[in-house]
Amino acid sequence: MAEKKKAEEEVLDKEAEEVKEETEEEKELTPLEKYQKAGEVAKSILKTLKGMAKPGIKAIELCETADKMIADAGMKPAFPLNVSINNHAAHYACPWEDELVLQEGDVVKLDCGVHYEGYIADTAFTMAFDDVHNDLIKASKEATETAVKVIRVGGYTGKLGDLIENIIEGYGFSTVKDLSGHLLLPYRVHGHKSIPNVAGRKGNLILQDEAFAIETFATTGAGESHQDKTKLYIIRLAEGRFPLRTDAAKQVRKLLEREYHRLPVSTRWIYKALGPAKAKMGIRELANVGALYQYHVLSDTAGSVVSQHEHTVYMTTEGPIQTT
Repeated sequence: MAEKKKAEEEVLDKEAEEVKEETEEEKELTPLEKYQKAGEVAKSILKTLKGMAKPGIKAIELCETADKMIADAGMKPAFPLNVSINNHAAHYACPWEDELVLQEGDVVKLDCGVHYEGYIADTAFTMAFDDVHNDLIKASKEATETAVKVIRVGGYTGKLGDLIENIIEGYGFSTVKDLSGHLLLPYRVHGHKSIPNVAGRKGNLILQDEAFAIETFATTGAGESHQDKTKLYIIRLAEGRFPLRTDAAKQVRKLLEREYHRLPVSTRWIYKALGPAKAKMGIRELANVGALYQYHVLSDTAGSVVSQHEHTVYMTTEGPIQTT
């Protein structure tokens, strides 16, 4: 009887421990913990892609690998993977059936966004397949890493701009002046505060419990980003309601609202979900009625090369916590 009772107690103890573990797992995470969970996935993705990115690989393989890793982690993309090459600074997300292949001599920027329940990790790095642009890559990397070290609650973002421009110009390059770091908000990649990449701006007050993407660009060109109106691969649903005529447009709107929470999406995802004909028709109507934000590919001057580095930080009174 004593042995039977002891066995029963052991079973009950085990069941109680399992209930305790389940309760702890179900416990609501703090905002910082959610940022960190997203950050771990984003870091893992960039590590994997760095090993894959070689001359001869199709860029779309990198994008689809990122998509799969996010889904396998039980999370969602905060925006589509950007694979911006050479003078492209941002917003090249492979379109449907893209044939772009990485080449010897390319300077490749990989920019990844992941969110966990709306809490976003935004991170990027630059790689090259030769040593020609080592200093250019070092310039943006050092600028970002130094800004991560010095950002503080109670400071102003403009002071970081002074630092960033000084570092990049010290390497003999220019910053891309109209691109910047940015506040991250739940389900919103670009909040109302920015971290400039140029000196001389006051910027915004940095508060406790805010999250920022510190994002710097160094360029051999003029330091200006120009929209390429022929390359639109990322869109976002605008706020408000717009009367729509076709079922295709209504289906695209529903997809952007429910599946992606109005975050930036790849047109490739819409083509995959609805089919190319319906997706193209729906996107066109939404654009015509002003229901879309359009993220055209941004490029510096022809023949120039741009590097980018980015990390997400969560602000505490003890200093920043880097989540990516």
